[in-house]
Amino acid sequence: MSVAKKNTIRHAFTHSQLPDTNKISSRQKSSSSSSIDEEERKRLSRELHDGLGQLLTTIGLQVKQCLNHYDSNSFPSLSPHDHKASLQQISTMVKEAIGEVRSICSAIRPSILDDLGVLAAISWQCRQISQASPSLKIVTDYRIEENQIAVAYRTAIYRIVQESLNNALKYSHASRIGVTLSLQDESVHLSVIDNGIGFDIASIHEGLGLGLMSMRERVESVNGKLEIAAAVNSGVEIQAYFPLRTMTLCDT
Repeated sequence: MSVAKKNTIRHAFTHSQLPDTNKISSRQKSSSSSSIDEEERKRLSRELHDGLGQLLTTIGLQVKQCLNHYDSNSFPSLSPHDHKASLQQISTMVKEAIGEVRSICSAIRPSILDDLGVLAAISWQCRQISQASPSLKIVTDYRIEENQIAVAYRTAIYRIVQESLNNALKYSHASRIGVTLSLQDESVHLSVIDNGIGFDIASIHEGLGLGLMSMRERVESVNGKLEIAAAVNSGVEIQAYFPLRTMTLCDT
C-alpha cells in the first residue's frame, strides 16, 4: 500500500474514529473523559470487591473463630498446634491481601516507573513479552535521556507502550514491533510500529476501540497529541507527541 493511502487512512482514523480535541466541544470532551473515568472506577471497584474485599472478609471470619475459642465456653479449647495452624492461615491471607493492594496500586501508577525509570520500565516490559512470545521480535530505540522526559509524561508513555504491545499481541500477528522514544520538534516523541496485519477503520471492534480511546485520553491529559496510522496488511503505527514546554523544574 502506498504512503499516500496510509496517510489518508491515518487522517480518517484520527479525526473520525478518535475526534480531534480542537473540533469537539468542551461538553463532548468532558462527557468522553467522564465515561472512561467511570469505567476505570468500576474496574477498580470490582478489583477491590472481588479480590481484596473477599480476602478481608475471610480473614475477619478466621480471626473471629480464633477469638470465639477464647471467649465462649461453648467451643472446645484448641491445642497450641491448632492455634498455630489457624494463625498461619491468617498470615497467608494477609500476605495475599498485601499483594492485592500492590497490584491495584501498580494498576494506578506502576511502581516500576519509580524503581527503574520509564526507559528501563519499557525495556523490561518488552523483554517480558519477548520471552512469552519467542516468535515476536521487539526492538527498542531510545534517542533521549531519562531526565529529558517530564515526570508528568512517564505514566502515560509507559501505559501507551503497554497497551500498544498488548494490542499487537492480541490482534496484529506481527513478527516485529519497534518502540522508539526521541526528542523531535520541541516534543518528546513516542513511536510504536508493528508489521502485522493492521486493521480496517470501519471494522474496529469495541475491545480495540476502547484501548485506542484510552491511549488518546492519556495523551490529552498531559496536552499531548496522538496519531494512529492503520491499514489492512500494512501494520499499525502509533505516534504520540508530548510538548517540552510544559516541563518544569519540578519534573527533573
